[in-house]
Amino acid sequence: MRSPVAVVAGGGSGIGLGCAIRLADKGYHVVLVGREAGKLDIAVRAIVDAGGAATPFQADVRDWDRLGELAALVEATGVDLLVNSAGGQFAKPAAELSRNGWQAVVETNLNGSFFLCRQLYGALRKRRGAIVLIVANLWQRAAEQLAHSGAARAGVVNLARNLALEWAADGIRVNALSPGLTDTPALHERYEPMLDRVPLARKGTVEEMVDATLFLARSSYITGEVLTVDGGLHLV
Repeated sequence: MRSPVAVVAGGGSGIGLGCAIRLADKGYHVVLVGREAGKLDIAVRAIVDAGGAATPFQADVRDWDRLGELAALVEATGVDLLVNSAGGQFAKPAAELSRNGWQAVVETNLNGSFFLCRQLYGALRKRRGAIVLIVANLWQRAAEQLAHSGAARAGVVNLARNLALEWAADGIRVNALSPGLTDTPALHERYEPMLDRVPLARKGTVEEMVDATLFLARSSYITGEVLTVDGGLHLV
């Protein structure tokens, strides 16, 4: 029997890496996608040393053609699960935001999500697979100096819902995970003061975000949903 295949974008660190490690432990062959070859190699080595199976694939999620090569790599086996944890942002007042700054964030977060889903559509359809898009909870409310990032993340949420509707007939489920302040290297110190507003009074852990991601991945009757895991921050 073939091993299930998972593609994890942003798999070299943070929530993506946590997902890759957990999936490999559960018997998936994990294809880790990321821009930095060094991080991918370290992650793959750790997975293989622990007895798992993993393949690195260096790519920028904004690169349509390179993601086409990824699709060709997994065409024969198909893909059981796609997790997109690739993303990025920077703080800038909207009145000072350049065209290039706007495009960089939108292309990484929104275009990258669509490019991955679209290029892997055939492989996902082959296995009636699932997609989980990791989308920072900026889409839920206004965030000062993050208009570009919030708009991109809101687009990802709408994308997940539309793909869930269009691809349901193919057996592909599409959901989004919306994490709050999570204890990863990407958590910038400027967000630390927000911890005082979290009802559960702490950061989330990578393990908790992985738990939620895999819940969405295996829940066969959930699609088009956004699961917020932020310790109640969205309530205040």
